[in-house]
Amino acid sequence: MQPRPTSRSTLATSCIGVLACAAAAIAVPLVPPASAAAQRQATSKLKLPAERTSATGNFFTLEAYVPPSASKPVANFEMKVCTSAHTPAGTAIEPAFFTLSLTKGGSLAESVGVAKSPAIVLKPLKPLQCDTGWLGFSVPKGKTVSKLEYDYKSTISWTVG
Repeated sequence: MQPRPTSRSTLATSCIGVLACAAAAIAVPLVPPASAAAQRQATSKLKLPAERTSATGNFFTLEAYVPPSASKPVANFEMKVCTSAHTPAGTAIEPAFFTLSLTKGGSLAESVGVAKSPAIVLKPLKPLQCDTGWLGFSVPKGKTVSKLEYDYKSTISWTVG
């Protein structure tokens, strides 16, 4: 069974005014029915796409979330990152600024090695520029995902569990 693609907002698929849409994409993989049910349950708590604005005025849109399963203990996130017209020189998308919080405490660092392709990698972004890629997190057995966080000058988050 193939999951349906997540619909994207107008802002997520086109540029509006002076905004450019930059993305870090995480696609929804083919998963067995049990995993698809877990995905529907996990995403039912969060309406997707879910956009947040960083302290620096850039736009981060969580497009899709694929929770870890017994057969694949990796949480994957499709993220869209857009810079604003006022993005300062030297701005870059940095996957190390993303962490995954666990329900009973602790957090996990992003791991390019387990992310779906194309993975988000360190990349300079100019004003009104976009980038796409996957964020992947290896989730230890028995741990439960709570929220995805981006931390640079302030923290923005998406509660997924």
